[in-house]
Amino acid sequence: MCRKPIFLHFHFAAPLQPQKKIKIYKIPQKAKKAIFCGMNKQTLFNNIFSICLSSALFCACGDSTSSDSNNEGEEFKNTINALDWGSDTTFVIGHKTPDVDAVTSAMSYAALMRALGHNAVAKIISPINRETAYIAEKFGFKVPEEMKSVEAGTRLILTDHAESAQSVEGVKEAKILQIIDHHIPGDLDEKVTSDTYVNRQIIGSTCTIIWDLYKKADVKIDNDMAKILLAGILSDTRNLTKVASSALDSSAWKSLIEQLKISPDSVAKLSREMDDASHDYYGMTDKEIFLSDYKDYEIEGVKIGIASNDWYVDSTKSDFFKRLAAVMPEIAKEKKRDILFAKVDGHDPNPDPETAAETPFIESGSYTIIYASDDYEATAKEIAESAFGELFSEGVYFSAEKISRKSLMVPKITEYLEGKKK
Repeated sequence: MCRKPIFLHFHFAAPLQPQKKIKIYKIPQKAKKAIFCGMNKQTLFNNIFSICLSSALFCACGDSTSSDSNNEGEEFKNTINALDWGSDTTFVIGHKTPDVDAVTSAMSYAALMRALGHNAVAKIISPINRETAYIAEKFGFKVPEEMKSVEAGTRLILTDHAESAQSVEGVKEAKILQIIDHHIPGDLDEKVTSDTYVNRQIIGSTCTIIWDLYKKADVKIDNDMAKILLAGILSDTRNLTKVASSALDSSAWKSLIEQLKISPDSVAKLSREMDDASHDYYGMTDKEIFLSDYKDYEIEGVKIGIASNDWYVDSTKSDFFKRLAAVMPEIAKEKKRDILFAKVDGHDPNPDPETAAETPFIESGSYTIIYASDDYEATAKEIAESAFGELFSEGVYFSAEKISRKSLMVPKITEYLEGKKK
């Protein structure tokens, strides 16, 4: 007989294609051990994907279920209510250097857990960026308080991440009740047990997943919460323009703007303003610019940091690259990183007068600046040459196609390091 299952809610979304019915798969304890024990992140990801595609495994144990929305909602609520909540507060928290999706997913999911009767409080690990500050003021919501570390045994719900390097200090000794995420599995997935709820959907925004769970749980989304969820979706999908944007993101976006009575044109304007705020470097040091959208990773034992920035003045981009490169040694030392990558997306003025007012800049590819300690210089260079385009200048590589940290850089780095280890 199959034992109590973990829940993996896995969905791979084609960009803005008709939404397929999502199944919730219950994976028995024996299968869980086969998935999670002794595997690196990429192997873990591949095996989960393979298992989710294999109906034979689920049929053999009799634990595969596919139900309508109402039954899925009841199953979700029953699963959440059965978790080991204890008597203390459970903290809901996104990743370090939190962006809008990390902040708003923690806020919205903590509110959903409270609506289901559980003592959940949202926190952030470090100060918010300018885009988050802008939309918080625009929509009138208060950002959660900071919590830099937790004691052993603290109950946590992680949103928008599953990497210990990106999480709160002490996370490895904490009790992880849930992971709600839209990235590939991280090392913290290896900590999940048969009592952990994991909802991972490889789509545009974590807030979209949470919007869907509000619907399934039949919990009312009031206008204040609608603004919080919409903020996260707009930021992480760039108003549904990013490659990872899915039909589910589109459904959430449409539902929320209709509820808030905001026109598509007004939403587009708001999205541009958010984008401008995220790239407003006025008054910031070069180090602050580098760290304004930065994430740590540990892949195959290599400690890696990846920053994501933008630059809009072509004539000064080389100077900007030199400024970022100049602060990378200091940051690598402080963050204890073996390799640093700084991705800078280029933008050129839109030459079309008919669309320039609506879209003043157009994307012009991605530049990747590399820095590594002596032991990893060759590795960093080989990764960049294999994945990040042609050499542009010393230590800088250029790709005419825009590079995504989530969907290209991390998978390519993982693939290279796994191949080198074999």
